[in-house]
Amino acid sequence: MNQILATSNPTTKKTKKKKSGGPADIKTVVRVFAIAMLIFGVFMIGTGSYAIYRDNEANNSEITKPVITETLNDDNTAVILTVTHDKAIDRIEYSWNDDEVQTITGNGRKYIEQEIEIPGGTNTLNVRAIDTQGQEISTQREFTAEDKMNLNLTISEDNKLKITAESETEITYMTYKWDEEEEQRIDINATTVNQEIDVPMGTHNITVTLVDVNNETTTKEQTVMGTTKPIINIDTDDAGEYYLITITDETGLERVDLNVRGEQRTITVENGEKELKYKLKLNEGDENRLEITAYNVDGIASDTRRVSAAK
Repeated sequence: MNQILATSNPTTKKTKKKKSGGPADIKTVVRVFAIAMLIFGVFMIGTGSYAIYRDNEANNSEITKPVITETLNDDNTAVILTVTHDKAIDRIEYSWNDDEVQTITGNGRKYIEQEIEIPGGTNTLNVRAIDTQGQEISTQREFTAEDKMNLNLTISEDNKLKITAESETEITYMTYKWDEEEEQRIDINATTVNQEIDVPMGTHNITVTLVDVNNETTTKEQTVMGTTKPIINIDTDDAGEYYLITITDETGLERVDLNVRGEQRTITVENGEKELKYKLKLNEGDENRLEITAYNVDGIASDTRRVSAAK
């Protein structure tokens, strides 16, 4: 019997192929791209910020200002002004007090030195230095010049302003000015000054300036109070019965002290009256010694008057 052998071909297993380009694949690509862009953005922001910081630091390190130094010369009559900088100086401006501003041109220099004479008395020096990039610095400092002329102002007892001075060099002239009035000039042509001028009534400011042959000046300002002493007049009446006392003062009287035959009395003057009249009876058979001192409202005392009159 013929046996029929049946043979079969091996079964080949079929595999499913994944479809490409589906929704899941697109989401993945988008997610990866977004993450990459985020990382790139963070990197760029960080790099940019660092660059800006570095540039700012570089710019800040470049911003410098001039340096101002002020010292006195050996005889304290002038200020040695020094301005230094690591960049070119455009100009220096300076002035005393509120006077006109003077300018020193820099001409590209990084070091400038200038000697500035100090006016007489105490004054404020204002300095402003500007470089070619517009950076600037300002200072204010007070200086007092040494008074080589030894200028002094005093009020004498008779209400005069006494001006005295001594100088090693010849003083050509002096000027003085009350408040904002016109300046007056007095020629000196000597090494000493001894002048007296009238003081106006009330409180006033006087400015006195001395000028020597080298055109160097010394100035002094002072506030003074002009006043006069009370004036006392003592008479007797025609009958010889009374002392007739009249006391006057331009600023006003405050009180009058009397010593009448050894007895002390005080008269208080009301409301600062400028004139006081007083009648004092003379005693029979007495020398009638009388001593009077008057005071005005500024506290200035009169010359003391002493009289006697026998009756």
